[in-house]
Amino acid sequence: MSDQIVDDFYTARNLLYLGAYPQALANLSQQTHLSGALELEKQSLRLRAYLGQQNYSLILDEIPATATSPELLTIRQLVLIKQQGSASPSVVGVVDELVADSNNLQSPSFVAIAAQVLVIAQKTDDALKILALHPKNLECVAMTVVTYLAIDRVDLAQKLIARVRTWAEDAPIAQLAEAWTSLFVGGPKYNEAFYIFEELAQASSVSTVPLLNALAVCKMHLQQYPEAMSLLQEALEKNPNSPDTLANLVVCANHAGQSLETKTQYLDQLKHAAPNHPFVLDLEAKDAEFDALKNKF
Repeated sequence: MSDQIVDDFYTARNLLYLGAYPQALANLSQQTHLSGALELEKQSLRLRAYLGQQNYSLILDEIPATATSPELLTIRQLVLIKQQGSASPSVVGVVDELVADSNNLQSPSFVAIAAQVLVIAQKTDDALKILALHPKNLECVAMTVVTYLAIDRVDLAQKLIARVRTWAEDAPIAQLAEAWTSLFVGGPKYNEAFYIFEELAQASSVSTVPLLNALAVCKMHLQQYPEAMSLLQEALEKNPNSPDTLANLVVCANHAGQSLETKTQYLDQLKHAAPNHPFVLDLEAKDAEFDALKNKF
């Protein structure tokens, strides 16, 4: 449906994907005297930066349930999912209705955000169907890679990355997608993923919490736990309430053989910061399953 076009928010969008949320917001604030679709796109990117900062209440206050913009309404559903820790039928139903209107699918940004909700709801076929409408949009390409990895089709992700290199090799979002794929493949690719994440951090001059976590995950897979712990501690200093950082610290501390007290401290922090985080919910489910089995004997 869409060809590759000039992105009026190229810098802000890249900063958003790199996890440099304050910098993205600062860049967006410099974009003035906009109207129509450009003003809506600016608002969407700003709210998504708030989403990255976990400012959920701020977003919900700004986007009421009665909002008329499909893109903003979809962002609201994504926030509700983050808050609840899962995709409820009512939330997914709102997005399904919006996706059913072909007019909404003209917007690559709407499609990319809606696809996130659909993938979380395990409706990957629906996500891939709408993402295919915008093959030259980097957000849609990145989300397509995420979807392929979610269904364990790394072969398709690799083929897509190879095609993207022909027209957007140096784009940070494309490089991120390639790093995600390398991380999924594993083995020698762990090093490749690490170098891509490292180059992105150096090129943007920002070691963001998401990038530090990505680097740490690479180091953990390479069994270089002290280096991983150092990266995660740096991330924790930047955001003491980052759920992903705390979850990775629990895992890394366990592999590094740190004390039970240390592991428990990180886990307690995670439960307080994000009680509905997938790591917490999975751990609680395993605990309940263990207790149920124990009571049988």
